Amino acid sequence: MRITPFQALACPLDGTSLHCTGSAWTCASGHSFDIASQGYTNLLPVQHKRSRDPGDSKEMVAARRRFLTAGFYQPIAAAVSRVVLAGLPVDASISCLDAGCGEGYYLRQLAAAAGEEQTLALLGLDISKWAVLSAAKQDRRPNWVVGTNAKLPVLPGTLDRVLCMFGFPVYAEF
Repeated sequence: MRITPFQALACPLDGTSLHCTGSAWTCASGHSFDIASQGYTNLLPVQHKRSRDPGDSKEMVAARRRFLTAGFYQPIAAAVSRVVLAGLPVDASISCLDAGCGEGYYLRQLAAAAGEEQTLALLGLDISKWAVLSAAKQDRRPNWVVGTNAKLPVLPGTLDRVLCMFGFPVYAEF
């Protein structure tokens, strides 16, 4: 399997296409979003936040990681991966967003389940910077973004699959 970062990101301020310029994502309007040294990008403008530090706290993320690492949800992750990959040709190339990705558990499980010749362009998005930081530390292959499901920073029509396991679904955005 080949895992690549999802590239069709949209500016959270004006919706135009973002382009990676090395250490930042920029749009034609001049908005720029730095890629943190830890490997994630914050695309959650302050005007889209409802609190100073939205989403799960650092402690909540650590507790969830311990729980998931213990394997309690592994059968669920395996079933989800089977459904996402079902019916795809052995050499398929698909894009997948995990909206409310937490610490990235389901995208990592999906990557592990993909076939040898399949290419997955993965994007993990969560409103918690602590969750996205944890995800980026564990696997740098997907694109990890701090953002909101209420206003996805993704260009329209660019996703083949969307996971929203425990995030807040905003179906109009999917």
